[in-house]
Amino acid sequence: MWDLVLSDEQSMIAETVGDYLARELPVERLRPGAKRTDTAQVRADMVALGLLGAGLPEEAGGAGLGLIEEVLIQRACGRHLASPSVLATVLAARVAFEAGDVELARMFVTGQRSAALAVLDADDATSDSVTCFVLDMDAGDLPLAWNDHGMGLFAQEALSEVRPDHCLDDSVAMHAGLLAMNHPTHWVPATQAPLGLRALVLLAARMAGLSEAACDLATEYAKVREQFGKPIGSFQAVKHRCADMLLRSRLCWYETTLAALKVEALAPDMVLQARAAKLNAAHAAHENGRAVIQVHGGIGFHAECNAHWFMKRAHIYDQAGGAMLAQARRVIAEPAPLN
Repeated sequence: MWDLVLSDEQSMIAETVGDYLARELPVERLRPGAKRTDTAQVRADMVALGLLGAGLPEEAGGAGLGLIEEVLIQRACGRHLASPSVLATVLAARVAFEAGDVELARMFVTGQRSAALAVLDADDATSDSVTCFVLDMDAGDLPLAWNDHGMGLFAQEALSEVRPDHCLDDSVAMHAGLLAMNHPTHWVPATQAPLGLRALVLLAARMAGLSEAACDLATEYAKVREQFGKPIGSFQAVKHRCADMLLRSRLCWYETTLAALKVEALAPDMVLQARAAKLNAAHAAHENGRAVIQVHGGIGFHAECNAHWFMKRAHIYDQAGGAMLAQARRVIAEPAPLN
């Protein structure tokens, strides 16, 4: 029996992280002309709260918690549109630890080093030189990438033909280039540790957060926006759309927590569950992103409205680790868990 009910300690972690991010990373910060957030201070606070190493053993500077706790943290990061580099740094610390470089793992956990998420082109993800798109990469960051064979950290020198590129979500900086997959700083084979599956689960958690935040935004707006003298939430069409959003976000969250338990336990069906979680969360994030814009009507397309950010970020996270069509094919190819 897999227990999907959070413990009191886990609920406290989720509440603490959520309250902090709501205070320090309000979505309104992304609006044109809004006051810039001190990202360095936010990163320092995350270090102080232990968010970057929650799932690592204490010997590597972590808190010794499990994948479920990491999922709760990334879910909150998704809700508040935290930088993809936070997720990349969490995974980078795990790569360094599994590769035996405990000192580097500590540096990630303590904020001395950080990583950037490299999204590989699915068509040549196993080639020696892979087209990739690196998100929110600063000077000194180590690109983090993975494929079916494992996950690795790379020096920026492993990137060639690097150029700034336009990102659909203009709150995220993006560089395009070629990544030399055969020259990693550290590489952890999938046979040693299922870090790629771990990444899929954490990405699913981020997108679960996106879908939940979009649902909350839509329902709150439906309560206050009036048409024909009534709140639009009283109309059946809007009411049903909000109900569908809630159902999608709940289902993808339950699938994500189940996948986290399966991956942590190295269960026989962990590959199926991790890929299914990523697929369902991407679907929920996409559909809820569309729905929150529709509920807001014409204003949903304006830069001053928060609705569009959730749709844009859903597209980015969907591409990492394989987009929906690729995930669907892989889920279908996996044996049924009861066989």
